[in-house]
Amino acid sequence: MIYDHAAGALSDLDREIVAAVPAGGNWRDLPETFASKRVEQIRRSAARGEGSRSTYYGRLRWDRPAYTISTYFNRPGNGCFIHPDAPRLLTVREAARLQSFPDAYRFFGEGRARYTQVGNAVPPILAFQIASAIPLGPAVDLFAGVGGMSLGLEWAGFPLVAAVDNDEAASRSFRENRPGVDAVIEADLSDPRKHGEAMKQIAHRAGAEGVHLLAGGPPCQGFSTAGHCRLDDPRNRLVSAFVAATERLQPAYVLMENVPALLFRGRLPMLQQIRRSLHSIGYDTAVAVAHAEAYGVPQLRRRLFLLGSRVGQIAWPAPWLRPLPPHQLAHQPGAVEVQKAADPVTVREAISDLPRDAAPSANAPVSYERAPECAYQRWARGQLGLSDLIPRPAVVAEPARLFRE
Repeated sequence: MIYDHAAGALSDLDREIVAAVPAGGNWRDLPETFASKRVEQIRRSAARGEGSRSTYYGRLRWDRPAYTISTYFNRPGNGCFIHPDAPRLLTVREAARLQSFPDAYRFFGEGRARYTQVGNAVPPILAFQIASAIPLGPAVDLFAGVGGMSLGLEWAGFPLVAAVDNDEAASRSFRENRPGVDAVIEADLSDPRKHGEAMKQIAHRAGAEGVHLLAGGPPCQGFSTAGHCRLDDPRNRLVSAFVAATERLQPAYVLMENVPALLFRGRLPMLQQIRRSLHSIGYDTAVAVAHAEAYGVPQLRRRLFLLGSRVGQIAWPAPWLRPLPPHQLAHQPGAVEVQKAADPVTVREAISDLPRDAAPSANAPVSYERAPECAYQRWARGQLGLSDLIPRPAVVAEPARLFRE
């Protein structure tokens, strides 16, 4: 049985749009006379050259990976979230599969909470491979959310000292998936007092051995191209909180995950400042953009990773599947070697065994539609080990001339 197989509700207008958009299509497949203020707004902005908006009101294709799963996959107009052939949006469980969460991983919370948890998560399979290139030791996950980064660290063999977040529902989901082990510290790290208290708790838990790896994905709304990208956005303070935690805990390694927009000209000063701050306290740093589909995640998700070390050489895991455009191969370690590799995992391979009809509620258990049809589905059901799904990650030593400041 599976849970969380519930989809976002559709308005009457949404149902008309879902019925009109074919697999692989989007808002451009709607007639010019279609009566929707939102669609008219998208048409005008695209005509002004403000981006193609090619994923808006998009329907997935079975034979390709999904586009990025954002926190708004309960709405058709904010991305490519329509099921490949059913008259509905993706369910929470389908989105979790596309994010590479196994089916046993549950989500909790009311309203949009589960959508936010899944959309904000670092894909665990991607986190696992990034972590596999780092020497093992006690780890801490800041801004842990539902625990995608933590899960990848755990799969790679890192003992988790603490996971810090300020979202009550996400913290519940984190705990429920790790019965008997409460690593969560609920704290708003933008508050200096609470930040200090959390650091004291972490240092106490780590003991004499200390923290070996400090990982985290500070909320990126101030940088993301999906928002207004204001460098003075108060949420950007959480990036400074991550740097402050590094200075306080002095881990051997730091791993920060964020959006590739930090490499763009308008946001680059923020990334440069983060690196300068880490350099000033003893860390060499390197930056890469990981193409999630090239690491076995059935999703075209690009994430920036900053890896810092004060003890040795920095290395990255090499991808093993072919990255698809649009890509940023200049920042993807090992990209040249996989240009002729096998194609990435598709939506069909990810979710075709799940029920075509959504469940009446996220807490209602439902049966699988059919037997697993591929390795990814067997892995998601717990019938196949991670080592049987993913090749042993090759390590790419980082050339300083490409990725260091």
